[in-house]
Amino acid sequence: MTQTPLRIVVLGGGVIGSVYAAWLRQAGHRVTMLARGQRLAEVREHGLVVEDASTGRRTTASVATIDHLAPEDTIDLAIVAVQLEQVGELLPIIAANRRIPTVLFLVNDAFGAEQFARALGPGRAVLGFPGIGGTRDGPAIKYYVLPQQPTTLGETSGAITPRLQMLAGLIAATGHRVATTEHMDAWLKTHAIFVACLSAALDRNGGDSVRLAHDRRQVALMVQAIREGFRALRALGIPVTPTNLAVLFGWMPGWFATWYWQRALRGPVGTLAIAPHARRARAEMVALARQVLLLLQSSPRPVPVLHRLLDGFVESLHG
Repeated sequence: MTQTPLRIVVLGGGVIGSVYAAWLRQAGHRVTMLARGQRLAEVREHGLVVEDASTGRRTTASVATIDHLAPEDTIDLAIVAVQLEQVGELLPIIAANRRIPTVLFLVNDAFGAEQFARALGPGRAVLGFPGIGGTRDGPAIKYYVLPQQPTTLGETSGAITPRLQMLAGLIAATGHRVATTEHMDAWLKTHAIFVACLSAALDRNGGDSVRLAHDRRQVALMVQAIREGFRALRALGIPVTPTNLAVLFGWMPGWFATWYWQRALRGPVGTLAIAPHARRARAEMVALARQVLLLLQSSPRPVPVLHRLLDGFVESLHG
């Protein structure tokens, strides 16, 4: 490795935090994980055990662990990889530490750009999204690298900065795909619509992606809801990005998108990367659905099918 090792703290010991922490530790960086409870005990006893579901290769990385972040801790990079409803709890803790110049958020959050800048001050937050999904198997994490979705990074300003290129190089040096974009805020808003509708459709089928895949009517409803959401997003002047989602749900006929997702939901994308998280993080998915409804309420384009899908999902949490 030619890059100077960085002092990195990963906040969150779930699938995403564990895998990225393991990758970065294996690339030679000084990685510390902030975790709590059972997960903290597991990492201290076993290390970070991660398994690539495509190859079956299992590795173990040894990282330092903490259960809190102190204001005086000196850190080059913090990576936040927690569920949406946990972000608010962490922001004041991160803000109190002025020694962290860069905080990379790998989270589902349609309004993150504004929220993070308010909490941390200008210039500290970088937006991102992981290129993996997975599930826990005891102390081990089994993950699937999404072929269609590299780890994607962007500045809140939209600029392609030397810092952004450094972070992209950091991920690339682990041997995994990474992309940068000038439209990361729009990327996250697009993805929020996609994930919220997909999670709501899964929820109607007990969180079982294979069961959903066999219900063509439900998949078609999901596709229509996403198409409506993307049209409403464009009407707000927000570009639908990345291109693959814009093409699949905007330019391709509905029957093709339905067929595509019936196939994807039966495979590892559905069974490993999407469904386990949607089941485990149901409260997060409902919170994301609320964000989508709030985001689109001022759009001049109506979204009746999206409302039909998401309204019931949101109400079900308290039903």
